[in-house]
Amino acid sequence: MGPEFFHVEQEQIPIAVPDITYEKQLTIKSGGETVILNHIAPSHSNNMSVVTFPGYKAMQLTDIGESNTMPYNDFLDFYYDGWIETLDWALKQDVNYIDVGHYTPATLENIKDLREYMIDLHAQVLSLIRQGQSWDQLYRNVKFSDKVKKWGGFDSMSKLNIAGMYRWVTNHRRGVW
Repeated sequence: MGPEFFHVEQEQIPIAVPDITYEKQLTIKSGGETVILNHIAPSHSNNMSVVTFPGYKAMQLTDIGESNTMPYNDFLDFYYDGWIETLDWALKQDVNYIDVGHYTPATLENIKDLREYMIDLHAQVLSLIRQGQSWDQLYRNVKFSDKVKKWGGFDSMSKLNIAGMYRWVTNHRRGVW
């Protein structure tokens, strides 16, 4: 008998049913090693886990962290508040190695720089929208630091990042009442 499959909501893709699930944290011990899966908050998507390897002072921060590179594309399936919460959590970890899933490993300083970039981009887009700027005006008025301009993918991703943040802010600018 093969594994059970179910269909993801609204998609016709067969997905294996997991036999282990968790909400916030799951610790796995195998072969004398400890691996900790952490679901901090919806961030790059709503199903991201950050994996830590305490014995190696290492963390897997795929797609949430970057190493002097721009976040990918237009933040299609992202949650700004949770992304910042996850970066804040990552910055408190005792790690020497951070694998971000693409390109080169990151340092905690890279994660701090990414956090600053995300907060600055959000603040700029929010401010420009509140000034009444349309997309055609706004994307021309977002400013990037000299440091960010040197990041990998800047030329191809900067306007896409603005577009994604614009979409997020226009959908969430009024906050919780």
